[in-house]
Amino acid sequence: MMKAYHLIFVIVLVLTSVIWAQQGNDFQAAAVVETLTKYAAAVQSKNLSEVEKYVVAGEAFSMFEGSHINWGWVDYRDHHLGPELKEFKEIQHSFSDIKARVSGDMAYATFKSHIAVKMESREVEGESLATAILMKTANGWKIQHMHTSRIPPKKPEEKK
Repeated sequence: MMKAYHLIFVIVLVLTSVIWAQQGNDFQAAAVVETLTKYAAAVQSKNLSEVEKYVVAGEAFSMFEGSHINWGWVDYRDHHLGPELKEFKEIQHSFSDIKARVSGDMAYATFKSHIAVKMESREVEGESLATAILMKTANGWKIQHMHTSRIPPKKPEEKK
């Protein structure tokens, strides 16, 4: 009889631990989604110091965007994102359909990215599929790597 109680106790303990772990992962996944959402909003604000709050701001950062590859935050900030943001008169930037997966202090997320910009000479709008790898730091989740692939625009006959 005593062995049955011990077995029931162990089963309850294991199930409780699994439930708590899942709830913790759900909370962390929500924090990853929040980081990505705030990153997109920071890009839209055109404020590089605000954008920097959501990335691993060092040599470990990397960005693969279309045919552009940037190694390190300074490279991306100074040779890619910064010059683009200066050129944009207006920008709308957002992420949607974010699916985050967490394992310890690392996470990855897949999502869609939408951007619409107005420049002096033209307007551009597009969507991309993206993957981000994030690291959990003392200051929350930070993007360490992002890779985007542009979704080709639909032809007029496909838009119906």
